[in-house]
Amino acid sequence: MTDFLNKLLSWYQSNARDFPFRQTTDPYLIWLSEVIMQQTRIEQGVPYYNSFVKVFPTVHDLAGASEEEVLKQWQGLGYYTRARNLHATANEIVEKYGGRFPENYENLRELKGVGDYTAAAIASVCFGQPHPVMDGNVIRFITRHFGITDAVDLAAAKKEIMEVLDELMENVQVLWEVSSATELLRPTIGLLPKSGKPLTSSLPRLTLTEASPSGDPAAVPDATEPSHNPFHPGLFNQAMIEFGATYCVPRNPNCRECIFNESCYALKYGMVDKLPLKKQQQALKSRYFHYLVISVRGKKGIYFRKRTENDIWKGLYEFPLIETSKPVTLPRLLNSIEWKQHFGKTPLKILSQTGSASHLLSHQKISATFYRLEIEKPSDKFGSLIHPKNIHELPVARIIEKYLETHQTSEL
Repeated sequence: MTDFLNKLLSWYQSNARDFPFRQTTDPYLIWLSEVIMQQTRIEQGVPYYNSFVKVFPTVHDLAGASEEEVLKQWQGLGYYTRARNLHATANEIVEKYGGRFPENYENLRELKGVGDYTAAAIASVCFGQPHPVMDGNVIRFITRHFGITDAVDLAAAKKEIMEVLDELMENVQVLWEVSSATELLRPTIGLLPKSGKPLTSSLPRLTLTEASPSGDPAAVPDATEPSHNPFHPGLFNQAMIEFGATYCVPRNPNCRECIFNESCYALKYGMVDKLPLKKQQQALKSRYFHYLVISVRGKKGIYFRKRTENDIWKGLYEFPLIETSKPVTLPRLLNSIEWKQHFGKTPLKILSQTGSASHLLSHQKISATFYRLEIEKPSDKFGSLIHPKNIHELPVARIIEKYLETHQTSEL
């Protein structure tokens, strides 16, 4: 295990990508980065992270925001339950802990929306606690290298993966404590970054002297470990994720030049393209949305309604909607009970129909058709009539955002 760790952490120091959240151990910033990066590829998530930190630089700012403001900043990331949990957790941290994050894994795990992965990331990076993280990148790396051939979405395989990670983390903890106590483990030529790349640009700062973004020095966790010590639990976790994300990739990894090619089970037995093994994926559920883009003759704006039911996109705004169990033509839609419930004898004019647009979620496929309609008089039953200049302030799902991008709000 020591040889594995030496190779991994040496590789990380020389190859880690430089991201803003790798330059801090502030638990608020680490928490934000972990939640956001779970939604998207890290390169795509960095702009969201930067924007979020700019608008909500401290946990107090996030807690004091409205849910709509949070959802608007989250727009485009999907899975909006996480954004709502983020907001709720910020309020919990402010109200219950005075704005300071709990400093142990168990209390972090009790926070709303904070699972094993996020709690382990905060505990290890910010507080040096030996809790391994397990995401898709880590699972892929571990199953290939150590030869775990059970389906990874089953409990038995997850337990086996965590046992390997726990053993690795135990070794990290021992090496960290020894090196911190004796100061014998210093960077060697093999541990130094590539030429021209400063060490601090690729590793989290483990010794902080500045105040946190909130301006409160007390909010910065104590970190007395020397920044050059590679055997830090947080660095181990980040190295595992980084290697899986950039080297032990899902398809066509460069095994010939991999630093673990002599010890990798999957490479030895020709299973690189087969691991990690997964059981049959759940079939996608198809849903058919018919959006009614309603305006009022002689008035600027279109109607929006807020989704309040316990379904996808809760808390976001959308056009009035009719959902059907299968694709339907416009004549059939006009004769449906749902259409009559919406409009009854309300005079209206159908201006246009936009062809079906698709949007994939984790277990659902949304097929949406948009109908531009004009009614004679305003009606509260369709929601709120939003002026074009204010539409951009509403948090909306990506499928609505795409429609608005295609059809300029000034024309609506």
